[in-house]
Formats: sequence, structure tokens, C-alpha cells
Amino acid sequence: MHARFAVLVAAVCVAYVLGTPAVHSALLVLSSAGATAVVLARLLRRRLDRTLPWWFVAAGLAALTVYNAAWFLQVHLGGAEPSEVADGVVRAVGMPVGYVCLLVASVLIVTPIARRDSGGVIDAALVAVGCSVVLWSAVVFPALQSAGTAPGRRAYDLLIILMVGGIAGAVVRAIASGRAARGSLAYLLLAVLLTLVGNVATMVAADPVTLRGPSWLSLVWVVGYMAMAGAAAHPAAGVLGTTGRPWEGRLSTRRLFFLGVALAINPVVAAVRALTGREADWLLLSLGSLIVVPLVLLRVSQLARLHADAERRLEHLADHDALTGLPNRRAVDRHVEAVIDRVHRGAAPGAAVLFLDLDDFKEVNDTLGHRVGDDLLVAVATRLRGCVRADGDDLVARFGGDEFVLVLVGDAERLAPRAVARVDAALAEPVTVGAHVLPARASVGVATVAPGDGTTVDHLLSAADARMYERKRAGRARETRQAAGVTPTRSSPGACS
Repeated sequence: MHARFAVLVAAVCVAYVLGTPAVHSALLVLSSAGATAVVLARLLRRRLDRTLPWWFVAAGLAALTVYNAAWFLQVHLGGAEPSEVADGVVRAVGMPVGYVCLLVASVLIVTPIARRDSGGVIDAALVAVGCSVVLWSAVVFPALQSAGTAPGRRAYDLLIILMVGGIAGAVVRAIASGRAARGSLAYLLLAVLLTLVGNVATMVAADPVTLRGPSWLSLVWVVGYMAMAGAAAHPAAGVLGTTGRPWEGRLSTRRLFFLGVALAINPVVAAVRALTGREADWLLLSLGSLIVVPLVLLRVSQLARLHADAERRLEHLADHDALTGLPNRRAVDRHVEAVIDRVHRGAAPGAAVLFLDLDDFKEVNDTLGHRVGDDLLVAVATRLRGCVRADGDDLVARFGGDEFVLVLVGDAERLAPRAVARVDAALAEPVTVGAHVLPARASVGVATVAPGDGTTVDHLLSAADARMYERKRAGRARETRQAAGVTPTRSSPGACS
């Protein structure tokens, strides 16, 4: 497609160079009308992923086509002066509507990529606005001042340069981060840059009386319209709505310095003009600040939010097991301490702590590997989550290795037996891990706390741990006797009471 676009542009340039001013104006009408037709054809054939921005493109190009056609008919066929057309209704309505639609479309096209890289897009827009400020102060403002341009017209021109410059920066960043859509975005960037060049050339080089610009100026608009059509026709236009993984940043000293520079550029430019004996551009100082300050504040708030999110993630990682997602030993200690305090104050009737240790887990790790063992732990953690009340103060945690802890708040004498029964039922079925069917049995020890008990966190967890090992040893002894064909009786030395 790039080759066809280059050939078409070359042919138009040749026709432009060989043609008269009337031919130049006719090419302008044909290029804007052709671009409108291309965009509408893509829309009607449903070849575009997100249609809203392209409808704005079509509307903007159509409005500019009306303006270009009016100029051609009145100036080149009707013999009217350009100043008469400039003061007419068509220019007063057609050109602003066209520009506004194209600017809105450009923002909407970049938005999906900006959602995942909003910080980079804002930074790029700030850089571009800063460059536009320098361009205005060094080139455009002196030309408008010497031509005696009215303040209202200067404000309009400044707003156009700042907005188009900011959008150009945003598109550059979108190209860098949106790989799938680069082809279409490259044509969009070309159209935006040519729009900027055309506006600056009109402001600086056009005759203030006749409004006639350099002979090459219309060619800039022609290629710009063609580039906009290329953005719609490129296959990548169909994936402009695709978003990738959200980009993350951090609130660093370098970023804060950059934002400070962005805030200071307008006052610095005004100060330099004043120190060099030239008139300070208060319009730039005020209007530029109205654009830069909100962008900087938006960026600061975004970076602060990212910083807060990072802190929350770190806190979560500090209190949770990376494998199972359950609270870890640190969280267990803190939670049990809070529960004991509530029981001692009479705010809770009691609590029970269940200490679980998976049976024969070491054998699974040694024979099948740690990956299978990890999958078994994740499956057990999922089952244990269903053994506690989700809307209460209960807790399921991985204490370490193959050990899990359940904390239940309430009447311990009533809760503990039911909780043990739920755990046994949850782990009764084997766990399927890949091609392996593994048992999920566990030994469970229980310790309780009631009002008036002088227990501590370490004492409560140690008691539950000790009873868990008692049950594990009793279970192994029972398995040994069963393997030897011995049936335990009530008086047998190793029987569980």
C-alpha cells in the first residue's frame, strides 16, 4: 500500500507543479472529496473496527470539501477576491467544523492505545505542546504581530497550533506503543503534521490583505487529505481498537522534573521575550497554561494513583502466599492476635484454630516433582476456601510448605467439630493433576480459645500444631497395624481416644 500511496502522491505533485492556480484549487477539491469517499466506503463496507472516529473524519473532510469547493467556484470561476470568500459564511462555518471534527477524530483514534499507555501519551503531548509554544513564540507570533493581526484571530491561530501539536505528540507515542496499528497511525501522523505545516505556513506566509499563500501551500493540504484517506484504507485501521497490557509507570524524580519543566515553559518564554526587549505574549501565557496545566495535573494524579496501587500490591504480596493466593504466616499471626484480643474483650464468644498438614506430600514432591506438588497445593487451597464462611471473620491461610491454618470465630465447641468434618469431606476426593490422581488427605489439629483464657498467639498455634502431629502419628500407627493385619481394640496401646 505504501508504494501505491507514494506513486499517487508523486502523480498529484507532478500535476500540481505543471498546473495553474485553478488546477491547484481543483486538486484540493478532488483530494478532499476523494478522501471523504474512501472513508465512507470503508465505513459502509464495515472494514473499520471502531466506526465513531471515522464518522468524524468523514464529516470533517466533507465540511472541508464544501469550503474548498466554494473557494474554487467563487475565486477561480466567479472571479471573487480571496478576502471576500474569507469573510463569507462558508469559511466561518466550514473550516472550523472541519478542523474540529478531524481533531476529535484524531483523539478518538488514539484513545484505545492511550488507555493502556496514558502516561506516555500525556508526556508526548506535553513535549509536543512545549515545542508548539517555542514555534509560536519564535516564528508565528512575530509574523502575526508585524501583520497587525487582531487578538481574536491570534487566539484562534494559537489554539490551532497547540491542539494540533499536542495531537501530533500523542500520535507519535501511539505509534511507538501500538505496534499492530502502526501502519494506519503513520498515515494519521503524516496528516496531522501536514495540517500543522499548512496552518503555520498560512499564518506566516499568506498575504494579510489578499490571503493568498505560497504557491506550494495547497499541495500540503492535498497530500494531507490523501494521508487521512490512507489512514482509513490501511489494513491496520481495522485493529485500532486493540488494546494490550496496561503500561505502568512510577513517580520518579525524573518524571517530576519533566512535569515541572512542562509547567515552566510558558512563563520562561514570556520572561525571555521581556528580557530581550520584546513584547510579552500574554495570550500564549494564558492560553498555553490553560492547556498545559490540566495535562500536568492529570499526569501527576495518574502517577500518584500508580504509586498508591504499587503500595497496595506490595502490602498484598507481603501478607499473601504467591502460589495459592491465600494469606501467609505473617497474616495468620496478625489475624489470630486480633481474634484473641476480641475474645478477651468479650467482643467474640470464642475461636477455633485448625492446623492442617497434608499427608504424604513429601512423597509426591520426591516422585512426581515440585510442579505437581505445587498444583496439588493450589487445589487443596481452593477446596479449603469453601470450608469457612466467606462473609465472616474466618480465615484460610497457607502457613508454610504443606501446612494450612483455618481460623473460625464463634462458639468454638460447636464450630470446631463441624469445621473438621467439612475439611475431611472437602479433601476426601482425590485431586487430578495432569495425568496423576493424587490423594488430598490431611491431619488436622484443633485448638480453641474462650473468654477468660490467658492464651497467646504462639501458644494457640503451637497447641493446634501439636495436636495435628498427635493425629498424624496416630494415623500412621493405625496404618501400620492395618498393614500387619492387626485390628485395634479399645484397650490397644496405640488406639485414638
